[in-house]
Amino acid sequence: MADIRETLLEKEPIYHGKYLSAERHTILLPDGKKATREIIIPPDAAAVLPIDEKGNVYLVRQYRTAIAQTTLEIPAGILDPDEKPLDTAGRECAEEIGMAPKRLDFMFRYYHSVGFSTGQIAVFLGRELVSQNDHHPDAGEFLEVVVLPFDTLYQKAIAGEIVDSKTLLAVLWYRQHYS
Repeated sequence: MADIRETLLEKEPIYHGKYLSAERHTILLPDGKKATREIIIPPDAAAVLPIDEKGNVYLVRQYRTAIAQTTLEIPAGILDPDEKPLDTAGRECAEEIGMAPKRLDFMFRYYHSVGFSTGQIAVFLGRELVSQNDHHPDAGEFLEVVVLPFDTLYQKAIAGEIVDSKTLLAVLWYRQHYS
């Protein structure tokens, strides 16, 4: 097999914001030519597919400015400094839907945009949900809790009605491995 790796020659910071940063990488291609790559560096995140004992999935409906669209998603959020993905998943589930999973099982981890981003999301299955009486999203976060039977959510996913990658992957993973 041919060596197709690119060699990093130089990193140049080009942006640093509250949520993410960006770098311009000068790289050496396998054929000896130089090229440039722009890399986005967001914080890592965790998500949870919360399913109750009746097979209902708890989701959040929210507006996403980047795509100018309201989406249906599983609860998720970025890791706080020194926080483990498992802890983030449980915290975000309680904050966003008002239900805390007593049991969190790791399903998978993925990079959400391998062509230009270092960001990854760990996805968990949340079971044995316990009511926290009310959800309390972060400041500036406007969410509506939506509860759907898993089969309904799966049908929405395969019909193209779910556009969020973590939610699509979690639904398809669960369908393949758990149902």
